[in-house]
Amino acid sequence: MSQNMLRLAVCGLHLKGFPLNAQLTSLNAEFIKSCRSASVYKVYAFRDEAGKVKPGMIRQSPADDPQPGSSFYLELWDVPIENFGKFIVQVPPPLAIGTVELDDGSQVKGFVCEAWVAEASKQGADNATDITHHGSWPAYIESLTK
Repeated sequence: MSQNMLRLAVCGLHLKGFPLNAQLTSLNAEFIKSCRSASVYKVYAFRDEAGKVKPGMIRQSPADDPQPGSSFYLELWDVPIENFGKFIVQVPPPLAIGTVELDDGSQVKGFVCEAWVAEASKQGADNATDITHHGSWPAYIESLTK
């Protein structure tokens, strides 16, 4: 990877073929490969303030939740450093860019989510659902059509 690029992991609407992928490609980001996260995450489908359903990936620790996390499908993209600011301003809360661990033990920057989404799911809120067991955002979306 060039020093002029930032490697970014995406897990949902920025995947190839999904609506927000153009936010990456319009900034000359380059698809690197498909991979999986380390088995320490839970992923939640949540509804944002605009009513759009998005995924939020939250790293688990045994103290947070006795149910272990799982591996989730990711894509790695190299984003030109000079365009990263233009990208990050498009990321609304509760999403953020943090450090994501991959299943090979390496770490990259990627989408993470504020903990309130997990808490809302645990409390049975209708705006947050644990979708970790689907293993990927595309599998979750496909499950909605069945």
